[in-house]
Amino acid sequence: MLCRQCGKELEEGRKFCAFCGAEQSSTSQTGAPSPGGGGGVKTVTIVIIAVVALLVLAGAGVGIYFAVRNTSSDKTESTESSTTGKKIVIPEVRSEKLAYINGKDIYTISLNGAGETKVTSRGDIVDFAVAPDGSRIAFVAATGDQRVIFMMRPDGSGLSQVTLPEKGMSRDPAFDPTGKYIYFTRLSPEDQANIEAARPFGIGFERYDITANKVDHIYTNSGMQEESIEGLFADPAGGALYFNRFGSDWPSSIPYKLSLGPPASASVYMPMQTDTGKYTAVAFQLTGFSRTGTYVSYFKTALLVEQNQQTGPQQEVDACFKHASSDDETIVATYEPTDTRQGEVSGMEFSRVANATYYFSKIQSTGPNATSLTLDFYRGSSGGTAAPIGLSLSLTVEPQEYTALVWHLLAVQ
Repeated sequence: MLCRQCGKELEEGRKFCAFCGAEQSSTSQTGAPSPGGGGGVKTVTIVIIAVVALLVLAGAGVGIYFAVRNTSSDKTESTESSTTGKKIVIPEVRSEKLAYINGKDIYTISLNGAGETKVTSRGDIVDFAVAPDGSRIAFVAATGDQRVIFMMRPDGSGLSQVTLPEKGMSRDPAFDPTGKYIYFTRLSPEDQANIEAARPFGIGFERYDITANKVDHIYTNSGMQEESIEGLFADPAGGALYFNRFGSDWPSSIPYKLSLGPPASASVYMPMQTDTGKYTAVAFQLTGFSRTGTYVSYFKTALLVEQNQQTGPQQEVDACFKHASSDDETIVATYEPTDTRQGEVSGMEFSRVANATYYFSKIQSTGPNATSLTLDFYRGSSGGTAAPIGLSLSLTVEPQEYTALVWHLLAVQ
């Protein structure tokens, strides 16, 4: 007999084709239906096919679930703290834009230059920080001699006060990697009096618990005189804080690591180098960490041995980054400090989306008595060179007075 579907030759009486599996005639030699007619086998076959189909659909459903879950804005990434051994959950970010200060107010703009928005209308903001997931902005308001930290949503709503002016001058806000806390430094009224009397003073490091609306004291950096602290950074991988301590000379910046303990303790993270041959002094200024703590960025300021204003520069500054666990340094931009600030690299920060991508800005189009300047933005990665991204900002500056140029990448969920 021949298979009625594929035509292959089969032995007489075979109910299913050995080649294609098709069911053959269920009649006996007399032409009458055989008892059962193979119906039981057919039913089992249908059941098996149905079960397989359900499993395939279930598998597809699971795959779709995880695909959607992995592309949602709630996706997170974990990294282990080298200090505490605990996992730190880092929010994943899909996109980002730029937040910056202009005329002592905060603005936001897309990295392609579209959608510029004025977020605040205060005229007293001198510094700010953004939460890792972009949900909050903490800023420093300067009124007279007061420095007070406030918190708000990135659209300016939900404004709340974090610090009290009577407690002292609060500065250097920095969110922890989870966004649960805001770290900051504070100069108490007592230590302000010590400064005015030319006595040694201390700077306090505080932590604000956003949910509990509570401030806890962490550490006091004491024994300071003619010194200052600028910039506070939380390392996503190490579970520690970092800050820059400046002296009265130039260059004098030294990054410190503040281990939270308990007990909390501070130690030099990047010591100043002296008498290196080409340079009499090399100082470092930390600018931040990548989103998972893999890379650290900083400025390296060098004072040249040969200081002849007629023949060449006396100083140079490099914007750099390195792998946090090694000393392999990459220089992304170099400039010579001038009174006009032309060509100065005003900031450097790692992307909140891609761990190995960084941004920096350069000052253009300015002069000694200029009332505005232009910032041009560049982007690069750990494995390549930086290039302009086509974003330029015109910012108001105060003539004859140093204007801090503050910008940060703001996560967009």
